[in-house]
Amino acid sequence: MNRAGVRAFFLVLACLAWSLSRAGVKGEGSYRETAVKNGGTVSGAVRLEGIIPRDATEPVTKDPDYCGKMKVSPRLIAGKNGAVKNAVVSLEQIAEGKKWNAPAIALLHQRKCEYDPHVLVLGPHTELDIVNDDPILHNVHGYEQRESLRSVFNIAQPLKGQKTRIAPERLSDGEIRATCDAGHPWMNAYIVRLEHPYVALTGEDGKFEIRDIPPGTYTLRMWHEGVTTKPSRVGSGTPPVVEQPYEASRQVSVEPNGHLAVDFTFALRSAFVSN
Repeated sequence: MNRAGVRAFFLVLACLAWSLSRAGVKGEGSYRETAVKNGGTVSGAVRLEGIIPRDATEPVTKDPDYCGKMKVSPRLIAGKNGAVKNAVVSLEQIAEGKKWNAPAIALLHQRKCEYDPHVLVLGPHTELDIVNDDPILHNVHGYEQRESLRSVFNIAQPLKGQKTRIAPERLSDGEIRATCDAGHPWMNAYIVRLEHPYVALTGEDGKFEIRDIPPGTYTLRMWHEGVTTKPSRVGSGTPPVVEQPYEASRQVSVEPNGHLAVDFTFALRSAFVSN
């Protein structure tokens, strides 16, 4: 290949990479929706090992007349038999399957200086509406939960009833942590975005169920945000530092019309581990 041909070849590659990045397509291709025949089910529970700690509380350092004096941390909700709420369980290495029936628009509220819901799972085409239900200033700042902590969105909402819509193109796949930069460091929520629908969020009983899985072998992943926090350095412009998440994986083989039971357990770390 002559020099002009080599130049043209790399130009084509560069254009292709640019097009894929603009479309938000990963190198291995996107999830494909198709009819699922003889699909199987994976269900189970996520539980905490050992003694369940008392609810952690955080002092309210701004707007106490409205927000209250103390807030209970939502980062760990563990109930009977160690059942863990708000753990995300999902399949990996799945290229095709059932249709995503995610809503066109999902809501994340700020109510009484807390986020509701605390963990929100989105599909790839779901728009996100962030709503301030409080009569005080909130500033919603979303960060990718990766080493870089890249800022995904940063929105001031000073008015009660104010709503801001975030387009799907602005949200990255994986976990995004939302904080409040308006002097409410205890406020936090997680937005989990997946391109496929094989995901479940555990409830008060710690249980999950994922249905209509095409027969095959997959990795089943459990993710929990982590519990401990440390305040960020004053004036640093960064969110409070949080413990690394608790994660575990299992290889699962789903048989036609099969039902597989898989449980996850984890014990709290004895020392703080920062990102």
